[in-house]
Amino acid sequence: MEVSKKNFKKGLLFGILVGIAWGLDGVLMGRVGLDKLFTDEAFAMSLGVSETSFALSPLVTAFFHESFCFFWVALVLLFGKQLKHVFYLLFKTKKGKATAIAALVGSPIGMSAYLLGIKYATAPYASSISVIYPGVGAVLSYLILKEKLSLRAVIGIAVSLTGSFMLGFNPSGDVPATFFKGVMFAVLAVFGWALEGVIIGFAMKHIKDEDHIQAAPQQLLCLRYFIAMIAYAVIVLPAIGGYTMAGQIVSRGLVFGYAGIAILGAITYLSWYKAVDLIGSAMGTALNSTAALWTIIFSAVLFGSKITLPLALWGTVIVAGVFIFAIDFKSFRKQ
Repeated sequence: MEVSKKNFKKGLLFGILVGIAWGLDGVLMGRVGLDKLFTDEAFAMSLGVSETSFALSPLVTAFFHESFCFFWVALVLLFGKQLKHVFYLLFKTKKGKATAIAALVGSPIGMSAYLLGIKYATAPYASSISVIYPGVGAVLSYLILKEKLSLRAVIGIAVSLTGSFMLGFNPSGDVPATFFKGVMFAVLAVFGWALEGVIIGFAMKHIKDEDHIQAAPQQLLCLRYFIAMIAYAVIVLPAIGGYTMAGQIVSRGLVFGYAGIAILGAITYLSWYKAVDLIGSAMGTALNSTAALWTIIFSAVLFGSKITLPLALWGTVIVAGVFIFAIDFKSFRKQ
């Protein structure tokens, strides 16, 4: 797709913000996940938590994360007198229904798998593996949305995927015994988020606004979180017996941590939707890959995690691949 210089700059900034916010989001979610409620099965079961909900506790925390994200975005839209349009989009427009489908793929599947990856493989590795999804999304965008991929973009994808593979599948330092289990969940998140990005790209670029109602990114974002919240509340939590654990999260005060972290989640997706709108699904989604490096940095700066040579090296390779893929510097100089 052709992008103006103004939109290119704005889209790039939004894409970079996605990486920063999402990197910090993952680190903080992993930190809260170290609470005894999630790590000591005997303790959790003494509180009435089932074995299934303990093993799948990230699905319960995902419910809080997505629900609070909905709350924050809905609050912003309420003050801007845009909230009613969210439900109009859902019930009256094709674009809204497409967004709802994307939400079901990206959250109950993608988000749940990502948080399970953090639990079993730690945040730096889960993040590094999950950022493979821009390459998968770019290929799907090429096949489905007919977005062009230049040789430069293909090289960038290859570099980024190589960095993610080397970092994720050749761990260094102390990793948990459940590491490869976490890897598999992170890979599942890749496919969930890649498909979500393609669906959103299609909705924003190929479905015309109906009845003269313009679907703003923040409205689609609010709709995305609303659908995710309902899916977790009605389907996921009852299926795993998760409401007992949810009650313990509230009573132990952990709910306030998730409320704060959700602000980062809202910023992440709002920036991502805007980037996709400005510079296309492939490029907008790709910039989220910088979250891998930001996760490593935040883990070290905030919580003293060791930055090993492979983490630094392959994290840099990932980011280099992202920018090779996302930015045509030759074209940019001509604008």
